[in-house]
Amino acid sequence: MAAFKEAGAAPNALSVLVNRRLLRVEERLDLRRVELTHDVLCGVVKSSRDLRREREAREATERLLAEQRSRELAARRALVRARQIAVGCTVLAVAALIAAVLAYFSTQRARRAEVEAQQTRATAELARGQAEHLLGYLSDDFVRELESFGRLNVLAEFSQRQIDYFHALPPALKGSETTRNGALALVHHARAMRTLGNLDIGTANATEAEQLLERQRAAGDHSEATTIALALAYAINAGILDNKNDPAGPTAGNRASELLRPLAEAPNASVAARRAYVEVLSRIGYEQQAANQLEDAVRTEQRSIRFATALGARDLTDLDMGAYYAESAAWMVTALANLGRNEEARKSGADALAVADKVLERRPGFRLALHAEQIIEGALAAVAQNDLNLAEAIRLNELETQTSLTLLKLDPNNLTSINNLGVADQTQGDFLWSLGKVREAIPFYLKSLDEYGHAAVGGVGFVVIHSFDTSITAFRQAQIGDAAGSAATVAKGAPFLTKLRKSEPEGSMAVVIVEAMEKIPAAGGAFERDDLATALRIATDAVGQLQSAKPDGALQASQRSISLYVASHIAGRTEFRLGNFTAAEQSERTALAARKEWGNQATPDQRDLGEVSTWLALSLVRQGRRTEAAQTIGPVVKFQRELTARNHDDKWQPLELACALYVQALTDKNKSAALLREAAALVDALPPTLRALHDVRLWRDLIRQTQKEAAGLSVPAAERSAG
Repeated sequence: MAAFKEAGAAPNALSVLVNRRLLRVEERLDLRRVELTHDVLCGVVKSSRDLRREREAREATERLLAEQRSRELAARRALVRARQIAVGCTVLAVAALIAAVLAYFSTQRARRAEVEAQQTRATAELARGQAEHLLGYLSDDFVRELESFGRLNVLAEFSQRQIDYFHALPPALKGSETTRNGALALVHHARAMRTLGNLDIGTANATEAEQLLERQRAAGDHSEATTIALALAYAINAGILDNKNDPAGPTAGNRASELLRPLAEAPNASVAARRAYVEVLSRIGYEQQAANQLEDAVRTEQRSIRFATALGARDLTDLDMGAYYAESAAWMVTALANLGRNEEARKSGADALAVADKVLERRPGFRLALHAEQIIEGALAAVAQNDLNLAEAIRLNELETQTSLTLLKLDPNNLTSINNLGVADQTQGDFLWSLGKVREAIPFYLKSLDEYGHAAVGGVGFVVIHSFDTSITAFRQAQIGDAAGSAATVAKGAPFLTKLRKSEPEGSMAVVIVEAMEKIPAAGGAFERDDLATALRIATDAVGQLQSAKPDGALQASQRSISLYVASHIAGRTEFRLGNFTAAEQSERTALAARKEWGNQATPDQRDLGEVSTWLALSLVRQGRRTEAAQTIGPVVKFQRELTARNHDDKWQPLELACALYVQALTDKNKSAALLREAAALVDALPPTLRALHDVRLWRDLIRQTQKEAAGLSVPAAERSAG
């Protein structure tokens, strides 16, 4: 059946052939066989078979030929593709060869480029390192040069550019040296801002410098350069805090000293560490003398001077150290003068002036050396005042004034120089007042007020100084009878207090002090007008305000002592004149204690203490406590007689002696008449300008009244009420 099917016969073809008797089917031994029914069919079948086989062979041949043609066509196509592929491969091979050649040359160029890039990077790093070193020089040595003789606005602009450069750098480029140089630029800019009176920017810069360097140290950078930079950051912050009258100023200064001490005092200490130590010690000594810690100030500045000397200050191998030598000596001389150690002060002052002069010969206009001369001249003028040699004091003070003007010509916006010119003018007023030229003194006081007022933008500390001068000036005007001028001076100072109240926190000691100093001339003016009730009310109010305030730090304590002394002394004198002798005693004891806290060793200190003790003894006499009064007044008389022996030209000292002699006369009946005569003679010998003053007339009337009482003469009621 399969053969039939393969031949293309119908499925029933076998059955049809059998039915038509062309084939028959026989079964033999279980095997079915198909046979032709007759032999005549064999030829037909054979012929059909042969035809079929021929056809099949032909068809097979045709299929083979077709297959052959197909294969030939496929071969041709394959050959074409092979040729195409061969051509493509050839092209690719050529391209690959060219690419290989190019790659070789590119590799060589890349290697050369890499070498060049490495060289460029190395050159760039070298250039950057050199730039960092240059920036370090610009941030330190060059800036110091600018500080020594350049104008502050130039220094500020230069430092600001360095700061802008540092801030613009990506964090990845802010290495240790870069950060340190940026911090130093911030320090120098802060120093310029402080002197120019822009404390907010100065504070921000100093704080940023501290934070940068503290982080660097926390990260492990304990190098000397970073430590020195951090110490300088704390030092300038101390100066800014001092300007703000902030008690944290000395704390920051001491932190700077603590950082530098191990470096500077090491056996092989570097020049950089010792120079920075000199700078910091000089500042600390200033703070100590300003806070009336005079012995500490002398020791600190002596230490600074020793280090400066070792660095070439005296032989001028280091001009900066020569200037710092003079600067440290200036504050030491100031402290010595306030301690009454006049000979030491004169000797040290002359030595320091000589060093400063030599520095200025080599570098004219060196600001630090000029500033040192300015302070020394003022301190030596104070020494002359200690000796009651006012002509010499005025001569030296005029030198200080000229030096101040020179500094201001170099740098007109320097608030320190402006303030110090105010000091010189105020001191000139004091010296003229002591010479008895009371009206000639007033213009100098008023001029100093203008200068202090200009400097007051430099911080709360300057505002406090301005308030002290306002009080002194207004009180002096009241003493000479210029009530209108006194009131105008007080009114001119009022805006400073108003501004201070707005800027300072509640409970600020600076506000308390300035408020008290505003009340003092009002109380003193009322005393001079004999309006005793008003004088007592205002003075008592100021005393209460000051006693309830709690100063923070030595500087505030010193400022409070000055204010409390003046207010209590006015209250004590007023109580005495009102006949409240016990209250007068208590007020004068308060004044005495406050004045001792302020200072008690220089001649002006002892004279003030003597004046208060005189009024205290007078109050004791009026209470019948003559023995105690005698013990109080005895040392005052002794001191005043010693002053008389060396008094050159001070016109007020004879009055002070006369007052003490008057009180002593009340305690010693045996010598009373002689003492009263001597006291009266001293008062009568005063210059007319002084005899006309209210305070002098008060004492003259007391002496005259007592003389008349001793002689048994009647005393007019007006004169009795004066005592």
